[in-house]
Amino acid sequence: MEHAINDAGFHIEETDKRPEFLAMKKYIVGLGMDIGCGTNRLSPTVITTDWYPHSDADLIWNCVPEAKPGEQRYFYQYPFREDRFDFIFASHVLEDFAPDEIQLVFDEWLRMIKPGGHLIILVPDIAGGRYPGIDEVFTNEDNEVKEGKRQAGELKGNPSHRVNMGVDYMNKLVAESKYKLEIVQFDTIPHSTMTLDFVLKKL
Repeated sequence: MEHAINDAGFHIEETDKRPEFLAMKKYIVGLGMDIGCGTNRLSPTVITTDWYPHSDADLIWNCVPEAKPGEQRYFYQYPFREDRFDFIFASHVLEDFAPDEIQLVFDEWLRMIKPGGHLIILVPDIAGGRYPGIDEVFTNEDNEVKEGKRQAGELKGNPSHRVNMGVDYMNKLVAESKYKLEIVQFDTIPHSTMTLDFVLKKL
């Protein structure tokens, strides 16, 4: 089977059908980590993490686990030193954190990236209207309801999403980060994927 291989040995199979992954190839160089890989890991040659034990992860890790009512929440750094990775890739993960957690998580990912390395983020383009909003529901006017495939009042989007992610939200995270960053790519993926790409270089 043919692969695209860079000098560090990382590869994505040429037959990969995920345009949102393939669009990131030029930034995926060197030692990297795939955060929130689920069962759809970026590559066999990248370190993977997820909070879900049944994922295809090398490390099960939840940096902001849910607390029981009345208990204090804690933040757990990833068990990797500062400036460890050449890139970190996170596909449809950031929007699953609570609004008061996202900046902390965003900066924690940047902590682990070497200066000159890249943070590659894919999020659902909710604010851009390509993906349903976090509170958007099906109505009687929707074809899915008329065809009996869905019920009125049923949530349209992903119930794990906690913020209406989009370009403005990502720009806010960059502006409020404690790290100096350069935006090197955004919104280049085909809109049919309903996904917004955002690639940052740590300065």
